[in-house]
Amino acid sequence: MVYNGDEVSALVVDFGSATTRAGYAGEDTPRVVCPSFYGYTTEEASASTSSAANGDGDGHATNGDDVSMEPAPEGAEGAGSKQKGAGRRFYVGDDGVGVWRPGMEVDNFMLDGVVNDPEPAAALLHHILRDRLCVDPTEHPLMLTEPAWNTPKARQALAEMVFEGEGMPALYFGSSGVLSAFAAGKPTALVLDVGYANSSAVPVVDGYALRAGTMRQPLGSSLLVSQLHHHFTNPSRDRAFPLSLLPRQLIAKRVPTSEIGGRPKPIVRDDRAPHTTASWKLWAENNVVEGWKEACTEVVSYKGFDFQTANDLPRVLYELPDGYTQNYSEERYRFSEMLFDPKNYFDQSFEPPATLRVTPNSDHSHSLKDLVSLSQLVHDSIMSCDVDVRAALLQNIVVVGNTSLTRGLIERLDVELAAVMPSQKIKIHSPTIPFERKYASWVGGSVLASLGTFHQLWVTKDEYEEHGMSIVNQSE
Repeated sequence: MVYNGDEVSALVVDFGSATTRAGYAGEDTPRVVCPSFYGYTTEEASASTSSAANGDGDGHATNGDDVSMEPAPEGAEGAGSKQKGAGRRFYVGDDGVGVWRPGMEVDNFMLDGVVNDPEPAAALLHHILRDRLCVDPTEHPLMLTEPAWNTPKARQALAEMVFEGEGMPALYFGSSGVLSAFAAGKPTALVLDVGYANSSAVPVVDGYALRAGTMRQPLGSSLLVSQLHHHFTNPSRDRAFPLSLLPRQLIAKRVPTSEIGGRPKPIVRDDRAPHTTASWKLWAENNVVEGWKEACTEVVSYKGFDFQTANDLPRVLYELPDGYTQNYSEERYRFSEMLFDPKNYFDQSFEPPATLRVTPNSDHSHSLKDLVSLSQLVHDSIMSCDVDVRAALLQNIVVVGNTSLTRGLIERLDVELAAVMPSQKIKIHSPTIPFERKYASWVGGSVLASLGTFHQLWVTKDEYEEHGMSIVNQSE
């Protein structure tokens, strides 16, 4: 069997902290983008809330189809869900966490950018291959992306998932940083990936990631959302009451407010509220905040954020799902300023998400207590590399990741880097098309796996069964 050319299409899967991307090698965009968050229920929880699953008795929404009471839509409980051990069932994919179910908990199988829990990851991979791409896994080789700091344990779990779980014929692990550089058409580059859980700087020279210069820290969308969630759920100087951040799944009816900034009074679904878990509620509220962040936040690109002049900056009108409408001003800029000044704008008076506290403080990573600005992260990464490659890296800085789409971020980074390294020639390359920046490592994997000369790099199932993980590790 030939694993390149027209005979067999390779598949590319990119596990991310917020979303997982999958599709065919050689295509421009992933065919599947679904959450890396998953839901799970236990038999006890399902039994105790069976009456709630039926809602008003016939299983249909009473106030709009978008909040259906059915606990498991077609394709979610059969194909998109999977039993875990005794009495636990996973709900993965688009019909996983996004659909309310009584007693469903929410978790994420990614931790510090690495696959930490292989069981739900395997359930999601199975769902993507069988139900979304509708392929026979035994006929398609697979490229998986991995971060530069991936652990041997996670790599082994992924290899077992692919070869033993799905029976796929061949596998290749591609470094996310290298693939992002390839997507930009640069074999030598410094890749700054500002994602959901982490910001990382990975120097790539002639197609190889330099571990010595790889830096990461838990400064990304997850931390921004955590800070914004605390801000919105507590009264502020411009708002005398906390916001509910109710998701649409828990709202029966919205009552429009008569004035901007007025307190909304949505009608809550009493049949769902008692059976909603704390983890699902937090995930749904964070999803509301994430929507606000993507629509409203901006980075002051010229001189940094200043409380004195903040109210003179442009405002944005935004409406939350519960009906609260406001013209937002300084919040738009204050929280995103944390990306460039974490020491002054990261509020440590309350606990950040536990998943962000696992990143250690070492030569190649910063913990939450020791965050640095994105420009300093780039500087530290480049200065850790050999002096001969620094100039080439500075002239080929590639910025990717969903959080890098924040308006003004690229311009501000350019200004900050010029101040940190004033005598150097600096050039930042950032794709203008949003999906190329959000899914850069997947796009790079699609390009690489479709090359005619790539077939020699695959690790086949026969080789894996004969040599074990040693042959997989040799293919780096």
